[in-house]
Amino acid sequence: MNKVVLFLIPVLILFACGDTTVTPDNTDQIIETGPIDPYGDPPGYTGDPFEDFPEVIGMSIPGEEVPIEYEEEILSGTHFTVQISAATNEETAQRLAESVSTEIYHPVFIDHESGYWKVRVGAFPARADATDYSQVLVNMGFTDAWVTTREP
Repeated sequence: MNKVVLFLIPVLILFACGDTTVTPDNTDQIIETGPIDPYGDPPGYTGDPFEDFPEVIGMSIPGEEVPIEYEEEILSGTHFTVQISAATNEETAQRLAESVSTEIYHPVFIDHESGYWKVRVGAFPARADATDYSQVLVNMGFTDAWVTTREP
């Protein structure tokens, strides 16, 4: 057992140093390359790997929430929204809207219709988008959330 370990140690050291590379065409031609740079380009590579990508104009860090800026045309015309509550007084609706707006990054609206103050979330151009987002609100505890339209 000790002889095997003594034999394997120098072999492992030789593999770790990486002074030579055998070409993949199996011609047994040895190319001296030195240690491999894990952050460099592969041997013989020239060019820019990001040549066809668009220019980066911004980035976000995972875990860092960035507020969404909405286009005015979505907020000004008829759109789909998710209603989460209908209150009998404005103060209750306002408190709920303020609480919800700290948890999400969609606009929160309060509409006064038919004697109720209706708290609505989002300005979605398509019903499917509003339906998908309503599930997020249901998971937050608004089990009666439903999709409706809103015309400012």
